[in-house]
Amino acid sequence: MENFHSKFSEIGSLIMENLRSRENQPLIKDVVGIGADGTATHHVDKICEDVIINYVQDKDLPFNIMSEEIGFLDRGYEETMLTDPLDGTFNAENRIPFYSVSMATLVDDFYSLSRGFIMDLANGDTFYAEKGKGSKFNNHTITVSRTPVKGYISSIGSCADTLRKKIMDLPGRHRYFGCASLEMALLAKGSVDLVAYVGDRSYIRNVDVAAGVMIVREAGGIVSDELGNDFNMGLDVTVRKNMIAARNREILGELI
Repeated sequence: MENFHSKFSEIGSLIMENLRSRENQPLIKDVVGIGADGTATHHVDKICEDVIINYVQDKDLPFNIMSEEIGFLDRGYEETMLTDPLDGTFNAENRIPFYSVSMATLVDDFYSLSRGFIMDLANGDTFYAEKGKGSKFNNHTITVSRTPVKGYISSIGSCADTLRKKIMDLPGRHRYFGCASLEMALLAKGSVDLVAYVGDRSYIRNVDVAAGVMIVREAGGIVSDELGNDFNMGLDVTVRKNMIAARNREILGELI
């Protein structure tokens, strides 16, 4: 399997350059359309997506593209790059330094994930994983924490059962940062015990977590749905699901 870390890093660096050159432009927050996922596309989202599309086409990377803005771009390849060109749009627009670009490659669903890449666009840190080869943070191997951190990240809407209460009753510190891919990356490098997106207002999309799911699993973590089944999604960017990721099955067992 070809290692695409350097190429994905180049894409991330180009996005960083574009964002920094435009950060003082008043139009950066403007809504310019509705994305394929049904949510508003801001000018800054389009800037980041254009960088990815142009790079993939210019370098002829062997992937189709599925993005939350443009939808599916068929380039005639078996694998598809599932990407969120700018995860944490609100943070980026308001100079909150927690936003990213995420890219994952797969055939048709998360069971076929082969690579995951996340770049923190505020500082250039990278997370990368290939199937069966572990996860890396800035080229150094990482794993989920082997001991309790007592830190949890959760976005929780209304839940019909007791899942919300169980999550919020976990002893320790609870946080939410507004960038799912980087939140998953924090779990992968051992900074928190759990990341959860559950409830009728907190369903997660494939573009939000595809790369993070790959990186967490390769770092030794567990990713499931709200019933404890292996978390899986396809290529449809309009679908939303509940997701719980944890450093081990013991924590998951306390909730489900």
